[in-house]
Amino acid sequence: MKRHRKRRSLPTLFVMSAFFAFLFLHGFHAAFAQPVRYEVRFDDTVDARWVDQLRALSDSAALAANGAVSMAQLKRRAEKDQDLFRTYMRSRGHYGGTVSYRIDEKADPLAVIFTVDPGPLYLLEEAEIQVPGVEGEVLQSLTEAVRTLLPEGSAVLAERIVETDKEILELLSQNGYPLARIDQRRVIVNHDTRRVLTRYRVTSGPKCFFGPVRIQGLESVREESLRPRLPWQEGDVFDARLLHRAQNNLIQMDLFSVVRLAHAPSADPQGRLPIDVTVVERKPRTFKGGLFYATDVGPELNVSWENRNLSGGRARVGADSWLSSEKKVLEGMYLWRDFLRTDQFFQLNGRLAEEDWDAYWSRHIGAVVTVNRQFSPSVRAGMGAGFRLSSVEQRSNRETYALSFLPAVLHADTTDNPLDPTKGFRLQVQTAPYGDVTDTSLFFWKTSTTVSTYYDWAGDGRFILAGILGGGSIVGAAWKAVPADERFYVGGGGSVRGYDYQSLGPREEDTPLGGRSYLSWNGELRWRFRKRLGVVGFLDGGTAYEGAAPDFKHRFRWGTGVGFRYYSPLGPFRIDVAFPLNRRAGIDDLFQIYVSLGQAF
Repeated sequence: MKRHRKRRSLPTLFVMSAFFAFLFLHGFHAAFAQPVRYEVRFDDTVDARWVDQLRALSDSAALAANGAVSMAQLKRRAEKDQDLFRTYMRSRGHYGGTVSYRIDEKADPLAVIFTVDPGPLYLLEEAEIQVPGVEGEVLQSLTEAVRTLLPEGSAVLAERIVETDKEILELLSQNGYPLARIDQRRVIVNHDTRRVLTRYRVTSGPKCFFGPVRIQGLESVREESLRPRLPWQEGDVFDARLLHRAQNNLIQMDLFSVVRLAHAPSADPQGRLPIDVTVVERKPRTFKGGLFYATDVGPELNVSWENRNLSGGRARVGADSWLSSEKKVLEGMYLWRDFLRTDQFFQLNGRLAEEDWDAYWSRHIGAVVTVNRQFSPSVRAGMGAGFRLSSVEQRSNRETYALSFLPAVLHADTTDNPLDPTKGFRLQVQTAPYGDVTDTSLFFWKTSTTVSTYYDWAGDGRFILAGILGGGSIVGAAWKAVPADERFYVGGGGSVRGYDYQSLGPREEDTPLGGRSYLSWNGELRWRFRKRLGVVGFLDGGTAYEGAAPDFKHRFRWGTGVGFRYYSPLGPFRIDVAFPLNRRAGIDDLFQIYVSLGQAF
């Protein structure tokens, strides 16, 4: 059967031809027409502070370099900016502001000129919150939070509104209402009085309790190693803070690369809210190697190994070795998590070493057992007992010691990065009484403290001011009665750069003797001028003293220098060049160079 094509009518063909001709001509014009060149200005009456803020928001200003296709497009940009400027002024508390614009076509290039009058600042008259079904202390806390963040007589700023929204939902989620939502937030403006009312209406949702926990993603780690670290019991009133605490507890196990906790979107008829814990296990074993160099010590090789997942995640074991021309050290560690309680761990450390420094020669073997408790995510303390058998020689005088000691340590760390902190502080206090089991007349008490702080000067991590202060004292025994390898030494890459390792303090001819006390200070200005590159300027100072307390009659030694930082994925790689400011003839070199991984402190 032969089919006949339907002929198109002449009007249809005419319309289609006209349409395609329009597209062709419009595209031809757009391709070859010259763009409208223009610049964006603000009227001279506009305050300079507003000009900078509004120009940063302006589409017209951002696109001026490329011009506009037509005057119509330029006007659309200006009108969009007009609305945007009004919204921005309201977000800064200026609800009566006015914005207008005009285009000066006689200027070359054309000028889009904005006239902006922000008007007076409107102040908050009152902030109210209504949460039907929530009463008592919870409602009182919500009311106080809203009035604190939006106090009477303050400017109604957009960031304060956002912060208040967040605080309302956080407070409710911490008190059993994680499904709450803000139904309405009204900002009522009275232009006659220039006052603003803010009213919240919130739906709390049902009161919820912790429900069953489901743990997903485990492979070799046992579930019973995780559950004691969840700080709630099924049936407890829901508190979102406990989810964050549980996440930190699991992260601190160092077994997982990912830890996520989330509650179900709805509760069961009894109000129980199921919790999902999702983890991704890290590889349990780590092998590391590093090479370090300093002109006063020479090259040093570090090799370590660790297995973090013994007994299904309950224990970890590791070994660490250091090798150089002056030092040969082998250390071992065994740690048992959740020892007697979930915030405690038991640790056994062993050490076998031979050290041959300018100050002394030492060969020793020892072990320490400690019980450590994590009081908070940033504070940890521990106590224990240890024993060390050593042979120590200084200036051809060799002694043998069998020291028992009872160490205690307090460690606080609020910094944001272990290798490259930009804010926060660190505090470490170590103290221990020592006694020789073969010579009961030898007894001394050794204490040292260091505190460091970090300040982000620019607020974006580019300029960091860092400082550390250290000090220590040994009491109970005469200076030379204290074993040479237990005295305090200052100087080198870990304390005062620019001077030989352990060279500052009491000396006898060419031999550093160490002290019963010390003081040291280090300050750095760190400038990270590229993502991977940075420079550091530093000033260090310190010395050791013969007495149990610093004697300021003895000269404080200072060193200064500059450093280079390469910010690798493993942490900052550093090279420091340091110069002694109080150079001693025949003792100190012109400079020292230090190469290592991680910041100096």
